[in-house]
Amino acid sequence: MKFTALIAAAIVVTAGVASQPAAAYGIATSGRTMASSQLAADVLTDISRYSKATGGCSFIYSADMRIVPGSFTPRGGHAEIWTLNVCAAKQRFRVTMWPSPRGGSDYTVQPITGRMPLHTR
Repeated sequence: MKFTALIAAAIVVTAGVASQPAAAYGIATSGRTMASSQLAADVLTDISRYSKATGGCSFIYSADMRIVPGSFTPRGGHAEIWTLNVCAAKQRFRVTMWPSPRGGSDYTVQPITGRMPLHTR
């Protein structure tokens, strides 16, 4: 597991009308992603906003990223499963990425699960 300050610095945490960079904390990451640093930061920002809208909190503690085997397409796209600890709850997302005709990458983020407890008994 490693701390990725670059990704954390790019995340924007929205509190009321003010936005603050989340550079004050690191996000523990594990697993493997094919996303560039910028793309990963963009995806995490979207997930943070989604969490704020649906759960009232946008603080991401950790992220585990896994490439979905066999998800590669002829146009170069693929899917990944990202499991995040967001505000003391675990949630999984399917992140699909593909090359953009405008340069860079396009992506979609789909929640797979609702908010789950971090520890089950």
